[in-house]
Amino acid sequence: MGVEVQFGKYAFMVYNVCAKMTIFHNHGVIDVGVEIVPLKELASEMSTGVSYFEQFVWDLEHRGVADIDIPVLVLGITV
Repeated sequence: MGVEVQFGKYAFMVYNVCAKMTIFHNHGVIDVGVEIVPLKELASEMSTGVSYFEQFVWDLEHRGVADIDIPVLVLGITV
């Protein structure tokens, strides 16, 4: 299992799920992933450009499924 905690810019969050976890899967290191990201409420208290759960889930749902995708649980957290 690959686990990432991401409080950075949107591009890094997308890279973790759509590229890095796929690369580790292709090398036989992981079968599934967990991505932990802030909810919008928490992201609004952070520096500019931080992505958040609601945006990320919407984008993934509208992106559609690709042949290279692996199962990833996306968890949104707040304080």
